[in-house]
Amino acid sequence: MRTAPFSDSATESAGRSYAGRSAEERDAERRTRLLAGARDVIGSEGYAATTVEKICTRAGVSTRHFYLLYATKEDAFVDLYRELTAESFRRALDTFAASAGQPMAQRVAEAFVAYLEPMFTDHPAAHIAFVEVMGVSPRLEEIRLSFRESLIGFIETESAAAVSRGEVTDRDFRFAALALIGAANALVYDWVIRPTPPSDREMREALGRFAVTLLA
Repeated sequence: MRTAPFSDSATESAGRSYAGRSAEERDAERRTRLLAGARDVIGSEGYAATTVEKICTRAGVSTRHFYLLYATKEDAFVDLYRELTAESFRRALDTFAASAGQPMAQRVAEAFVAYLEPMFTDHPAAHIAFVEVMGVSPRLEEIRLSFRESLIGFIETESAAAVSRGEVTDRDFRFAALALIGAANALVYDWVIRPTPPSDREMREALGRFAVTLLA
């Protein structure tokens, strides 16, 4: 899938096969390798220090093929950030669905921790999603806030449903969601940059307890 066509040569070989693979399949493979390279470089060296050449070297993809898929380094970063965040959201929804029948506050808390789970098991991903994404550009900030609104909307909708069933007391759930997300951002940011951070188990437990306190 191409983020932004860069030149006519990006499509000149469309439909042709090479070594048994179509041009689209080769592009998809290069994209996967480029995103993995971007994750490694940005996650370890930071966005500002990352260059297209570094990404391509790590990915084993030529700069020519990079520019057939992405117009700029920022375009690749946008694609990477979207992929990381979408995976987190998928994990949250799956966890929430699997906990049907449990108390709502506990379900939302577990789903929220599941949303953050990839960040605990993948330090470069945490660095990208909670440190490097900040201040890159207005476009990245708009995307970040859009994902945040999706998470807030999920919490508001499910909490309101719990109120109608008499499970929790009605309150300003947007405020509660913002407080929870803000606390999580601060805690994970601190966890990423501290020389001796708490264990990921301690982080999960602390965030889970905080979510229950805010929503129950």
